[in-house]
Amino acid sequence: MSKILYQNVSSIGTDPYLNELHNIFRPGFPVTWAIFLSENTQNVKKERKSTLQAASRRFFMAKFKAFWEDNLIFGLATLLAGLFNYLYHVVLAHVLGPRLYGDLATFLNVTTFMVIPASVVTLIYTRMGKDEGHNGYLQSLGLWAGGLSLWGVIWIARQTLAHLFDVNPTLLVVFTVEVVPSLALAANVGMLQRSRWYLWVGLLGVLNTGFRVIAAGGALWSGYRLTAVGILEGIAAWVTWYVSRVMTKHVPLKGEQTSSGVIVGTAIVGIINVLFALVDGLAAKYALSPIAAGQYTGLATIGHSLQFVSGSLGTVMLTAILAEPIHRYRYAAMTVGMYGILAAIGEWLFTVYGHNLVLMVLGKSFFPVVPWLAEYGWGMICLGLLNMAMLYSVAQRRWEVILTTGIGLLYWIWALIHDHTLGRFVISTTHIMFAIMCITVIAMAVTQVFEMRLKVRPQT
Repeated sequence: MSKILYQNVSSIGTDPYLNELHNIFRPGFPVTWAIFLSENTQNVKKERKSTLQAASRRFFMAKFKAFWEDNLIFGLATLLAGLFNYLYHVVLAHVLGPRLYGDLATFLNVTTFMVIPASVVTLIYTRMGKDEGHNGYLQSLGLWAGGLSLWGVIWIARQTLAHLFDVNPTLLVVFTVEVVPSLALAANVGMLQRSRWYLWVGLLGVLNTGFRVIAAGGALWSGYRLTAVGILEGIAAWVTWYVSRVMTKHVPLKGEQTSSGVIVGTAIVGIINVLFALVDGLAAKYALSPIAAGQYTGLATIGHSLQFVSGSLGTVMLTAILAEPIHRYRYAAMTVGMYGILAAIGEWLFTVYGHNLVLMVLGKSFFPVVPWLAEYGWGMICLGLLNMAMLYSVAQRRWEVILTTGIGLLYWIWALIHDHTLGRFVISTTHIMFAIMCITVIAMAVTQVFEMRLKVRPQT
């Protein structure tokens, strides 16, 4: 019997535990074979299980390390770009003076309004990825045609707009030249984000805002200060587009075709997202007195910073889920947790140091908004969570979020235009955002349960 056992054990292979059995179960070795076999089999299983668990932990840590690195790189780049943008306005406010700085603000607002489609284009290409060949060429033509058309509208309406805003029509055309490459640049940024090349995305943002600071410096040495700033800003936009074009040449092609339904759904989500960031300021100018509207705009400048944080976090979450759908719940949970920590810090600052923040960012004339800052912050936290829910829906093709956020957006607009005080604006915004967030979460949960039941039903 010992010879038979010896032959069976020695024929298994070179596993260290089996080699040990080979040495021990020699004919005549005085041990209880059954007990020894049982104990060593359990040891083999435990060792292999622990090895697999360790390998699995290393694998997940490597995956999630890339996720955290993306957030860190994108967050730092966004912070640096914001610092450059702040320096741009500080320099020009001191150099130009109130009258010319007011004209500059008008030019920038018109430009911002005209490039609203760029945010939608970025989200579409983040979802869709890079396309090559004939389709890519046609898409490029469409983007450039769109940019030229937007600038053409400014060119045609320059006299009317100049009269409406009391600015120079030539300068209006000069400042809005950057609209032409805006859609192509937005598409390139989306392709880079789809490939999770956030270092290059961050460098583009820093490059663009850094050039704007240089453009602001151009006003120091020119007799035609606004003209110099406008020309240099246009050059900055074109240089940024060219650099992005060079970067996207190395971006890998997308691995799957994106259906027209997904593209349309993504575009709708992008439009809703942009409107959430803009409509309250427009409604304030319509429904409030000039002073109250200005105060609300200042309040929104600080409060919307919480919502903007969710934009970079949600974008990283979106591309991570697209790359690894199997880990979507982990990525979503980590993103929401990270946003929750940052939002809690922001809300604490609003509550404890609101007076100092308003003084530092807006000035003494905005002190009436201090009592409303903390409550408004809660509304913006909810809006940030809605932004992430919309980006999650883009990744998962879950369009029930369009219904809840779209209806909520319309109701929010209706409520704001019927409010006529700063306090009512803040209360309506906070309560409505909280309600939309709760309804959206419930809708997503119900849809998830329904889909899980559909998957289980055929197997039963």
